[in-house]
Amino acid sequence: MKAYLDILGDIYRNCSDIRQNRTGIPDIGIGHGATFVHDMDMGFPLITTKKMGLKNIAKELEFFLRGITDKKWLTDRNCKIWNEWANPVKVEQEYNARIDALKHVNITDKAKQIVRNSIMDSERDLGPIYGFQWRHFGGEYQWDQNRIERDPTDNFNPQKPGIDQVANAIDKIKNNPNDRRIIVSAWNPVDFPQMALPPCHMMHQLIIRNGKLNLIWTQRSCDMFLGIPYNIASYALLLLLYAKEAGLKPGILKGELHDAHIYTNHLNQVATQLKRKPYPLPHVEIPDHNWRGMLNWHANDGFKLTDYIYHERLRGDVAR
Repeated sequence: MKAYLDILGDIYRNCSDIRQNRTGIPDIGIGHGATFVHDMDMGFPLITTKKMGLKNIAKELEFFLRGITDKKWLTDRNCKIWNEWANPVKVEQEYNARIDALKHVNITDKAKQIVRNSIMDSERDLGPIYGFQWRHFGGEYQWDQNRIERDPTDNFNPQKPGIDQVANAIDKIKNNPNDRRIIVSAWNPVDFPQMALPPCHMMHQLIIRNGKLNLIWTQRSCDMFLGIPYNIASYALLLLLYAKEAGLKPGILKGELHDAHIYTNHLNQVATQLKRKPYPLPHVEIPDHNWRGMLNWHANDGFKLTDYIYHERLRGDVAR
């Protein structure tokens, strides 16, 4: 897909300033950001220069739309996107307890990081991340293992549920389509201390013109090799769901990509990807059977991908 590959190629070929960051893996990138624009009439924007797993992307999107924050819900569905993260408050508490138990042992920094990573891998609670903010913005986050086991969406104080931004967006596109405030935000600094990660894709806005529904998302941090191809496909799928819900035709998908970067441990893979010739884009349909509205949508049988031709998979390590 040209729009994505142009940004990726620009960074790879023209950005030479190697920057350190919190992950410990340096990156190169664009200081002033980039803009991704795709007309949905041209096909579904699933990258063809490497194999992409739309099933996993759809599972994560369902996870967000249902407001779930239990990592186990994803791993039970063989989706490993969030495996490396967890609620930092719980991670820090467990980490301090384990390190304190080893205080008489000369433990290296590398060994300490292994301990921390193992805790993050095993902790189920991701904190009030994207889906919680989408469905319970300003609400009180609660994690009770027994409640979560019974219902993975039961992660909030029912006396303080917050604002269901997605339900409000659906209501507006159906009943007030000229509204210029159809916005869903995940950026809530009050909840940052408990979030596995502060949101990278911070908000999306829906705009209706000429009978078409357009979606613009804003992203503060953009891992151009691993993350952005997933984000593009996820928001494209979200646009299809909103459009089906409202009986509108999907129009333009636009991404405002702020800190767009390539990690240095992905440069070889990017070089390979840029040499590959893109195939025609596939098509995705949201089928009518079992359609119960986007808030009751299930990834397992909720989309049909056709005509997806792709180059072989390119793997890369996630920068934690």
